[in-house]
Amino acid sequence: MKLNAHQIKQYREALGITQGELSRKLGISSSTLGAIEREERRLSDAVASRASSALREASRRVMAATEEIQSLAHALQK
Repeated sequence: MKLNAHQIKQYREALGITQGELSRKLGISSSTLGAIEREERRLSDAVASRASSALREASRRVMAATEEIQSLAHALQK
């Protein structure tokens, strides 16, 4: 799935990832990422693809952590 600039910002913020963190994963500067998110700079297909992969991986980690927390909470209730 290819993301657009608005989606990248939306997902990044929802996952609690800073521009600096995501920009390092994408191999671009945080100022470039900011310009892309503000639609002041064109989002290349390559960066969109890397962003999709990076955000999908971050989402998997959040889901795994959430499941672990829920499992621990359930165990503590017994």
